[in-house]
Amino acid sequence: MFIFACHASTHMVGAGDTWVALACGRHFLNHGVDTVEPFSANSHKAGPTEEDIKTWPTWAQWITDKVGIEAVKYWHPTGWINQNWLTHVIFYWLTYESPFADADTFSFNSLVYWKFSVYMLAVVCVYSTTRFLGANPALCSFFSCLAMFVGRSFLDIRPAGFSNLLVAVFLLVLVLTTYRNVLYIWLIVPITIFWCNVHGGYLYVFIMLFPFVVLNFLTLLSKKSFVSIGLRGICHTIAAGFATFLCLIIFNPFHLTNMTHTFVISVSKHAEMWRSVNEWHPAFEWNNPVGDEIPFLIMYIIAWTVLLAWRLTLLSTSRLIKIRLKHNQKVNSDVYQLPKIDLALMAIAALTIYMAIRSRRFIPIAAIAACPVIAMFIDQIIRMISATRNFGRYNRFFVSPTSARHNLCLTYAGIASVLFFGTWWGLKFKRVYLDPWPTDLKLNSVFMRMTASHAKPFYACQFIKDNKLEGKMFNYWTEGGFIAWGQRPDPNMGRTPLQLFMDGRAQAAYEPEFFRLWNDIMSGGPTVHSSRLEKMKLKNSDYTEVGEWVDEQLKKHDVWVVLMPAGQWNTPFTRGLERNPNWRLVFFNNKQKLFVDVRTSRGKELLEGMFNDKTMYPDDFSRNLVKAHNMLLFVEGKDAKKKGLDFAVKAFELNPSQAPMIEILMASRFAELIPHIDKFCQDYLDDFTKNQVRYARQDGYYNKISAAVMAFDYLQRAAKRQKNQRKAILYAAHINNLNSERKQVLKGKRW
Repeated sequence: MFIFACHASTHMVGAGDTWVALACGRHFLNHGVDTVEPFSANSHKAGPTEEDIKTWPTWAQWITDKVGIEAVKYWHPTGWINQNWLTHVIFYWLTYESPFADADTFSFNSLVYWKFSVYMLAVVCVYSTTRFLGANPALCSFFSCLAMFVGRSFLDIRPAGFSNLLVAVFLLVLVLTTYRNVLYIWLIVPITIFWCNVHGGYLYVFIMLFPFVVLNFLTLLSKKSFVSIGLRGICHTIAAGFATFLCLIIFNPFHLTNMTHTFVISVSKHAEMWRSVNEWHPAFEWNNPVGDEIPFLIMYIIAWTVLLAWRLTLLSTSRLIKIRLKHNQKVNSDVYQLPKIDLALMAIAALTIYMAIRSRRFIPIAAIAACPVIAMFIDQIIRMISATRNFGRYNRFFVSPTSARHNLCLTYAGIASVLFFGTWWGLKFKRVYLDPWPTDLKLNSVFMRMTASHAKPFYACQFIKDNKLEGKMFNYWTEGGFIAWGQRPDPNMGRTPLQLFMDGRAQAAYEPEFFRLWNDIMSGGPTVHSSRLEKMKLKNSDYTEVGEWVDEQLKKHDVWVVLMPAGQWNTPFTRGLERNPNWRLVFFNNKQKLFVDVRTSRGKELLEGMFNDKTMYPDDFSRNLVKAHNMLLFVEGKDAKKKGLDFAVKAFELNPSQAPMIEILMASRFAELIPHIDKFCQDYLDDFTKNQVRYARQDGYYNKISAAVMAFDYLQRAAKRQKNQRKAILYAAHINNLNSERKQVLKGKRW
């Protein structure tokens, strides 16, 4: 089970929410838990207004009418509501203040330890729940492992991890309440107090308490056939639920808002817009890139199959007993009783599965809720079959004990499973997370690989800090949290100097109109929309129009800085901006491009400082690369072009990779530079071919291969122009081999 829990914790999932968590945790530790918005000029305004109150649930409107708006304003703090504030504080403490702190080394592996710990605790809770339901230990172990495996591809380093764990804890409490002592239900009070401060998923408690109480009340009528906590248990559950509701309002810094805010973003008229994110889509949406739904589908089929088999077995066993009783045959049932139906637990498992079918983000908790019930059904099926066979033979209902031989087989099977999966996944963990990392020379810790954080703008944010950039910026929304963390906030107010346009907090911090505005600007405007309607490709003149429209929109919102990740470089927005002379590239590496409006005094200073060394850069690689780009594009004269090429070569020598190779090859449009480029490409390929085996054991190998493919492609095109077919065919063979090698490298580092 621990091996499967560790395996479940090793899946690679992007960490957009992790970085905004660190930024928020820093703010709360330095300034207290407040509703101040420190990162963006576009986030929620203060309220609540009458329009806000109209979007609240009916019960919240009723409270407002009874106690008055002033009282509600006290219990309903306004501004930015961070429901995950405690998780954010924990994350920041783990990386900066704890004994495991490792932020200074850019490792952040302390958050990986947190993830492993959470799911080890979760598997213990799932196992304990299944054991209290009476299942055999082998079944408990197997289905605890299955629960981890099913949810694996959805487990990431974000506040939702606490909800996954606390769902397992909550279900364990319900089972203890049902099968041990009804007073265990009072544990939901401290659990929910903690839960409502770490993640908004605490609503699961109230959603599931309702069917738990109702079905336990209905089954009071037939305690012989159904499991029920009795009238006393129902009273305790209702009282504990009411106490929990009061406590989550009192013991949360956002008080009533902590609950109303969840309803507003979940069921308001704008909720559908926010649920357009892939993780909110249905489970069985086969082309969805978020998570793997196949394990959930397998569990879903198993659940229906086992439920049907359990029902048929129960009916046939009951029928056999009735036949014997009808013929006045004595039935000795002292040893084994037919299982009672736990309708409440079955309903909770079914509702959780339904939640997952509607939104795939709930697949992990569906597995946690369903697997103990499936294990219980299988155990009961086996016991009923055994008791039925013994009834036919000996006229007595009893379950045959597991033989020593079967126990020995299970023991050996367990040992074999531990050795097999432990060795297989252990070696895979070493290959993926500990061996050289092919896509980055420095940002290659376990955390960086597991969360794809090596692609985040570490160096761009260092550039922002070193040059003390202030004002408003336009950024890609999933990068916003990192940019907030990567800046140096004001020590008094906690505001970051360069304010975001949008970030991944989405509905938690922004009104819908700002998200629509960001989407509109990012799309490229009317020219792009028209070309899509006409199904036409954009021409160079179209990109110029896009750049002019984007410039107009950014100027309207006082934006003077734009930062875009590599995945957005080929979009109409970025390509249009590059064609606008008012926006110039002042920072550039393999992963990020930072543009500034050179009509502003600060933008002009940064552009001029690039050449007189007043603009500061985090490393020589980005300094040489951006100089090469600007000199090759904008500075006239043969000497300037040659100097630009030299800067690109220097950048390549510091980090052999795609971006400097592109700049070098783009310089071939200047005829006087072609001999230098030809020699450079040939020298690099000779070196790469000679040392390829050694490079394969170093960090950054994928970047070296990609650069080699570009160089071979350049030489192949040159050979074709010279009508040298032999060389062209040879270069094509090299390109095919390297592309195949490149795919294998990435495939071997995926998990």
